[in-house]
Amino acid sequence: MDLRHTIERLAATEAVRDLIFAYSHLIDRGELESVAALFAEARYGRCDGDGVPAGDPIERDRAAVHHAIESFVRMHGAPPSPRTKHVTTNVRVTVAENNSEASTVSYVTVLQGTADLPLQPILTGRYFDRFECVDGGWRFTQRLCCIDHMGNLTEHARRTLT
Repeated sequence: MDLRHTIERLAATEAVRDLIFAYSHLIDRGELESVAALFAEARYGRCDGDGVPAGDPIERDRAAVHHAIESFVRMHGAPPSPRTKHVTTNVRVTVAENNSEASTVSYVTVLQGTADLPLQPILTGRYFDRFECVDGGWRFTQRLCCIDHMGNLTEHARRTLT
């Protein structure tokens, strides 16, 4: 590989990591419209432990992503937020040889503390993400989440996860 190709690969790696972390910041602040915008051009949903979609994921539908999040996540206080911290770690990035597509697998631990719930981990899982570079900017093309362990979701979820 030449130096230019290596630099482009490193830039791609950092760009997709930044998108992964942008999600954590946005969802924890309760910015659901901005979260939905991240996945406007993506497949979005749950998956099994191998990253295979479970059920019917949302396909490139910003409004449907917003509705899915809003109908699931309980908000607290003013300004409203889920009172969570999404901690994303162990991010493994694979950049395609053309440096315009990438995939990642990462761990997520969700912590939550509310007036009625002491600070604690409420969920652990993995994200299976895909990305593409369009006109020099990176975007999600997939966000599938595998839930490995669940704790007390009473202050987080509006419905039971199965």
